[in-house]
Amino acid sequence: MKIRTLPALLMCLSFPIAALSAQPAHVVRGVIADRDTSEPIGYATASISRDSTVVTAVAAGLDGQFTLPVADKGSYRLNVAAVGYDPFTQEITVEGAAADLDTLRLRPGIEIEQVVVKAQKPLIVSDAEKMTYSVEDDPQASSSTLEEIIRKVPQLSLDADGNVLLNGQSDYKILLNGHQSGSLGSNFKDIIKSMPASQIKKIEVITNPSTKYDAEGVGGILNLVTEKKRAFDGYNGSVRTGTSLLNGFSYYGNANASVQIGKFAASLSAYYSHYENNDNPSTSESHQENFDSQTARFQDSYGKSTYGGNYFGATLDASFQPDTLNLVTLNASLWTGRNRNHDQTDLTVSDPQLDPLFGYLMHNRTRYRYIGGTVGMSYEHTFNRSEHTLTLSDEVEIDPDDYDDFTAFDAVLGPVPTGQFINEKTRKVNNTVQIDYVNPLSEHHQIEAGAKHIYRYNRIMDTYQLEKAGQYVPDTEGPRAAMTYRQHIVALYAGYNLTFDKWAGRLGARMERTWNDANGEERDADTYSFRNRQFNVVPFASLTYKPAERHNLSLSYTQRIQRPNIERLSPATDDSDPLVIIYGNPDLVAAVFNSLNLQYSYFSTKFSLTFALTNFFSNNYMSYWSRVNEEGITLTTPTNDVHTRSYGFNGSVSLRPSEKVNISLSYRGDYSKYDFREMDIHSDRFSFGENFNMDFSVWPEGRITLGENYSSGGVYLGSKSSRYYNYYVGVKQQFLKKTLEFSVILYNPFNKYTTFESHSLTPTYAATSFWRSPSRGLSFSVSYRFGKQGIGVKSTSRAIENDDLGGDEGKGSGK
Repeated sequence: MKIRTLPALLMCLSFPIAALSAQPAHVVRGVIADRDTSEPIGYATASISRDSTVVTAVAAGLDGQFTLPVADKGSYRLNVAAVGYDPFTQEITVEGAAADLDTLRLRPGIEIEQVVVKAQKPLIVSDAEKMTYSVEDDPQASSSTLEEIIRKVPQLSLDADGNVLLNGQSDYKILLNGHQSGSLGSNFKDIIKSMPASQIKKIEVITNPSTKYDAEGVGGILNLVTEKKRAFDGYNGSVRTGTSLLNGFSYYGNANASVQIGKFAASLSAYYSHYENNDNPSTSESHQENFDSQTARFQDSYGKSTYGGNYFGATLDASFQPDTLNLVTLNASLWTGRNRNHDQTDLTVSDPQLDPLFGYLMHNRTRYRYIGGTVGMSYEHTFNRSEHTLTLSDEVEIDPDDYDDFTAFDAVLGPVPTGQFINEKTRKVNNTVQIDYVNPLSEHHQIEAGAKHIYRYNRIMDTYQLEKAGQYVPDTEGPRAAMTYRQHIVALYAGYNLTFDKWAGRLGARMERTWNDANGEERDADTYSFRNRQFNVVPFASLTYKPAERHNLSLSYTQRIQRPNIERLSPATDDSDPLVIIYGNPDLVAAVFNSLNLQYSYFSTKFSLTFALTNFFSNNYMSYWSRVNEEGITLTTPTNDVHTRSYGFNGSVSLRPSEKVNISLSYRGDYSKYDFREMDIHSDRFSFGENFNMDFSVWPEGRITLGENYSSGGVYLGSKSSRYYNYYVGVKQQFLKKTLEFSVILYNPFNKYTTFESHSLTPTYAATSFWRSPSRGLSFSVSYRFGKQGIGVKSTSRAIENDDLGGDEGKGSGK
């Protein structure tokens, strides 16, 4: 399949778009202004309703003017709302082609209730700290999964395996309403396939986090916000189910319900998914030359892989607001699941003359069973101003996991290793206590400060069984390895914000102190212990200039740190693969990354544009590296001795000429370089990626969606990966006043398989690997919504966000 296929597809689908510009039969025009000053009120929401049903709604322009299209003559109710003003209601009658109203004057007020309409507002806004995608203002959100919306978000993309990438990286943290979410981190790429996008209010892509965020998370932070202000008493909910075929088999279901009773609100959501590729396995091929081995010079392997699993998750969010100054929130989550993998590898090791020395067929089966949950509470007190707040939070997470690893060997040439079974039990308990204070001292000055303590307890125990005569026999000598790990983190932060009409600045710093203590034992290496102490001060500074309305120019600098997790610190060895030995490094320290960002942005109701130049560097980057010894065995361990540099750009364009058409394009490019001078390992490359999405309506309650994404590949320490390309087209149809929807999406129709390549070159070995996986897919889904819309649960303005650990926890790829 050549890339020109999609343009051909676009041409076939483009003819209906001209029909979208049809003029309405009638319009209602007016101007919204302040009652006391007569100044226009920009971006106020104007809507027309009949029989309690909203007919149409728009956001007024900067000059307060609005135009509302109406299909029929008759009597309507006009509703106007703006932040800081009392709601305005007026009965109107539409008789001719245009109804011109007198100036609508709003009375200044303290607080207004949420207006439950869909006004056309910019989908994307940004500042020096983050880019925000307004999911609730996307007309497709009510009938899409979170994965479908993420495909539209600038700076986010999906790789060929469905993992979410932030600016092409997987090393970022995932938060839900500012909380570190174990349920999302455990299986994120599978959750978003079934999670309804209607549960998300906005997606924040935080690439330059200020001091209020933890200093960790190299690629940044992805924060999913579900907060909504209280609307009215009542309930709402939705159910959804779907299935995917061709590139595997999966089915999923989700349900959510919200209720509002006076000052109390609660929302409960549950998700379930099953996935497998037993009938369409992935295949792999690798070839490696070991330069320092005069015997085991070449390694060639051919393999295939199947996988499957189930996932269940549930979340509960509740809030109680006894008065306008106090708010109590409760959040809880539960997740459980099982994953299984079966890898079969045919390996041959040859001498320098390519004569085989030995070979075997290795079967590796893994089973991963996990369950966990979090419970958190927050209390927020608001002082005499809405933004003057004090927030107290506490959160507990319990996460016991169980992992089985079976390895068996069939002889092909020469002797074979002994098969083994490893059971690893992990028990994790985390507790976080946090306090945040924000004070807008005046119109132009604001200060913020806070403190946090994190306690983590991990217990890991490995039990081995050895294969004898085709059976796995328990190792009578007891556990082979065990470890108890404790970590304390104390953090303090403070920041100052200065704001004027055209200029705004932020300064802040965050201090973090970490204590790591571990005690372990290995039967073959006796007991051991290690202590690791770390101290970091992380600065943040930004300057924003607004040359004109809707235009912003910002410059920001910050640091991020990457703390080593227990797997990277532990000196325990993993030798389950006879030709690969992996062990940790207790001398690791937190890697420090410097980030400089210059960004321009423009936003309007129909068009938005962002463009940024970025610089990213670290002199103690933390990365695994490998070398091959004289016996042909690969030794892998992490190090802090890597220097990395990255110079790049990223941007986005969003176009919404009407509610019927939505077009978005995001792109990124960067030159990255990695140097491990001690081992003479170097790699560099320019990478480019883009994401295009479009949806439009060509018949009543029906939409066509299509999109594509491309990546030229990435670069890592000692290796480079190949490019990939994905595309899709889909149709959605709604019934029963938009409460019932059917959806069909076809992925990569002209490509049955996708092949990836990886090339590595170091002083001790060179390797080339190929993976081939099914790419053509077909998905069906049906969803139904019920109840009143707009009910939601309040959230405190600050929340716990443990976006740390330099391992795989909480990353976009999931566990």
